[in-house]
Amino acid sequence: MAVALVALSPPVAAGDGPCLQAVFFDLGNTLVEDDGGGVFVLKPGAAETVAALQGQAVPLGIITNVPAGWDRSDLEAILAEPEFLDEFDVLVLSSEAPAPKPDPAIYTFAHGMLPGPPPIESTAFVGETLAEIADQADNPTSGARAVGMVGVHLSDLPPSPLADHTVSPSNLPAIAVLVANSCPLFADGFESGSTGAW
Repeated sequence: MAVALVALSPPVAAGDGPCLQAVFFDLGNTLVEDDGGGVFVLKPGAAETVAALQGQAVPLGIITNVPAGWDRSDLEAILAEPEFLDEFDVLVLSSEAPAPKPDPAIYTFAHGMLPGPPPIESTAFVGETLAEIADQADNPTSGARAVGMVGVHLSDLPPSPLADHTVSPSNLPAIAVLVANSCPLFADGFESGSTGAW
């Protein structure tokens, strides 16, 4: 798997940041996208990225905003592959959490659901919406970075100071490379290189 992943992704390194030991994803427009008919299908690279992170024994979670009153069965009903949710250790729906994103309470709640959670500073949140990552570069009061998580922004725009890392939405496997290179525990089989937007 590592050989194929390196072939898909440019060599990257996380630099001097924390060793990433858990990863949470937003769901819509991050791992799945609307097929135009109201059914959400996996984005290219989503399954490979999740498999690569699982191969590194990285706990995984989803934090997603849904309409009030929704439960897992409602979410599964709009997914083309509802079994994809089984790949995650934690699934947090805003309807079942203390607050929706970007309220810091949902990120703290989700982190607490991880089995034997690593330090929150060693946990990443991946999403395409900067407001869910942070509201300001220094001392954010909302978003994942407000509770100490590392923010990974999916974007083809230049890197934002609101996020710690920027990854192209068309190159989701680069997230697994970022995690591997952040921590010697996971780095076997991955190449290191320069950091930046991937």
